[in-house]
Amino acid sequence: MRMAKNRFYGKYYKFVNGDGFSFAFIKSHANEGDMLQVITPEGAFYLKDPHAIKVDGEHIEFDVREENLSMVGELLLGELHPLKHKVMGPFTYLPMECSHEIYSMFHEVNGSLVVNGKDLDFSGSLGYIEGDKGTNFPSKYIWYNSILPEATVTLAIASIPLFGFIHFTGLLCFIKTKDKEYRLCTYNGGKAITISEKKILIKKGKLRLSLEVGDLGGHPLKAPINGDMVRYIKENLRIPTKYRLSLGEETLLENEDAISSLEYMW
Repeated sequence: MRMAKNRFYGKYYKFVNGDGFSFAFIKSHANEGDMLQVITPEGAFYLKDPHAIKVDGEHIEFDVREENLSMVGELLLGELHPLKHKVMGPFTYLPMECSHEIYSMFHEVNGSLVVNGKDLDFSGSLGYIEGDKGTNFPSKYIWYNSILPEATVTLAIASIPLFGFIHFTGLLCFIKTKDKEYRLCTYNGGKAITISEKKILIKKGKLRLSLEVGDLGGHPLKAPINGDMVRYIKENLRIPTKYRLSLGEETLLENEDAISSLEYMW
């Protein structure tokens, strides 16, 4: 994909199989051209061949044969489940330094991979897809994702500049089950009440999401500054977390996830 100079575009694909193995890859384009990054439990990899993973609709072909990472096989994506309305609400139409989109909160994944000589079965697995575009990642942000059969939770908290003289803490938070969807965002009254390395508390009226976080850690990934992929962020995709969604005193959803994903750049 061609983009204007000093801008970037990236699409993030995450996979979780029934044996507790998770990985993600990011196909992006920035000033340097096309790029491909892969993150596994063992590390993050910036690949020499940006086309070693080919996405053709619901079909993904892996032919990664690099010094520290071998990943060969095919995965097939099932029906995608996007959110009902635009992720960024009215902010979609404002000049943001980074615009966010979620293409699928969850979908079934089938197929198999051989990763560094190990056979991995992805039959009946789960996946998630999102994307970002703009000039920069936020200077400060937190991104979290958990995919479980019961629900998918994605949240982002970021320091947002707007029009060159406004700065505010923006919140995007979505919880999607097979039949329900919850949205706690800045533009519909959602607020981040507590932000720390161990706990995040989000509130919208009587609706509350409490997230408890284990050790942070993570592996370095490249991120954009004015369209140049020169910044390094850290993502951990095997972080233990526990969350509770409640309405007043009623618990709507409560889960633990040993392999959730987190980028904590706060």
